[in-house]
Amino acid sequence: MNGRERLRARLAGFLSGLAERLAVSVQVDDKSPGWTSLGTRPNDRPWGEQVELYRDALEAWRKNPLAKSIVDITSDFVVGDGIELSSPRASLQKFLSAFWNHPKNLFGQRLHDMSDELARAGDLFILLFRNPEDGLSYVRFVTKEQIVAIETAENDWETEVAYHVVSGETGFLSDPTRPQVWLSPHHPGAKEAAAVMLHYAINRPIGASFGEGDLATVLVWLQRYSRMLEDRVRMHWAVRAFLWFIKVPTHKVEEKKAQYAAAPESGSVIVHDDAETWDVKAPALHAADARHDLQAVRQMIDAAGYPPHWRGESGDANLATATAMQVRPERHLKRRQDYMVFVLQDLVLNAYRRALEIGKVRGVLPVATHNELLPANVTDVSRSDNQALATAGRELMAAMKELLVYVPPAKSPTLARLTLKLLFRFIGEPVREDVLDQVMSEAFPASEAPAAPGDGEEEMSGAGFQVSGNGHGGLYG
Repeated sequence: MNGRERLRARLAGFLSGLAERLAVSVQVDDKSPGWTSLGTRPNDRPWGEQVELYRDALEAWRKNPLAKSIVDITSDFVVGDGIELSSPRASLQKFLSAFWNHPKNLFGQRLHDMSDELARAGDLFILLFRNPEDGLSYVRFVTKEQIVAIETAENDWETEVAYHVVSGETGFLSDPTRPQVWLSPHHPGAKEAAAVMLHYAINRPIGASFGEGDLATVLVWLQRYSRMLEDRVRMHWAVRAFLWFIKVPTHKVEEKKAQYAAAPESGSVIVHDDAETWDVKAPALHAADARHDLQAVRQMIDAAGYPPHWRGESGDANLATATAMQVRPERHLKRRQDYMVFVLQDLVLNAYRRALEIGKVRGVLPVATHNELLPANVTDVSRSDNQALATAGRELMAAMKELLVYVPPAKSPTLARLTLKLLFRFIGEPVREDVLDQVMSEAFPASEAPAAPGDGEEEMSGAGFQVSGNGHGGLYG
């Protein structure tokens, strides 16, 4: 078989396979038996638009310094020097150490990448692969563009139960009609599944399943700003091109044309009489006129949340205005940091529950919040807050001293306990109820102080595990 025959046979096989795939795609529709519509929520963007937006954000992060700066600033403040979790429960702490530092996880090296992806895509899709030998789970990520649909519970559209994932150059697996399905921890069959998928989202409108990245609203302005700068660069290149205009008497025009047919080299000395006048003409850029247009576009980009001086552009800002500008971005970053902590806490608790399900970890998880089970140690978003909190604590303590003169702690341990709790809260370091109980028991013997009253919070004991959530994926019911 010669080369032409081999090419003809290969082409025939390709056309035959294409015809089969086309026949399958024609027969399948939402009304066919056994098929269910996997449409997204009302406020979700169409899948194609989501993919385009995600890829545009990724390309902008790779090529546009302003886009990368927005994402980097977010991660630098949210992650800071690192996020550390701990647990007051020995079994959970032991599992946390093994899970967090496992060579296949190494969360200390992943935190910035996770924060970057959350800022770019608006969603994190995380797979937990459970090792049946020791119960540990290994973390792997799926990009947003691979998620074609999210299934929710029939009676609760905020409870996600499965995710349909595609991959490959064409966007599908080997079978183009059947995307791979990963179950969420809420699915009835999740307990037996080798892996489950967790979903976390930011900037998610009510009525949507997917979130949106921080660059979604500024991508178009980043593109416009890039084009404007590119045009200015081209114009500045053109300004190096100039023309000499030589004014001579009429009867010498032809003679001078021949003499200056070639432009004189740089450094040449031209001697002429008063009848000959030289003038140079160059493009007029009017750069001052473009300054205001460029600044207006930059202001649209800065509306993403970070003031210009954060990226080294001082402009007209002074210390007072720069300080005032930091309030809004710091609040935004603190809110993002809190959510990032929740993502990590929820991820660990899901992995721990997966180990409990196959009996690789002893005990049960109590009914408690994420922060009670896994308190986090994070870097302060605003260093200036420390001074303000210290000042507030000092002033509060002075006021409390006057109060305790009239009601001594020995007479009212309850007041002393509440004072201590309020003081720690004002200085930004709230402590757990069990720690307060320990301090009070050390300060007042049991014979002198009554039992500390409860404040309505449930004790960290009991069978079963329930974690209060806010509708994000990966929560326990």
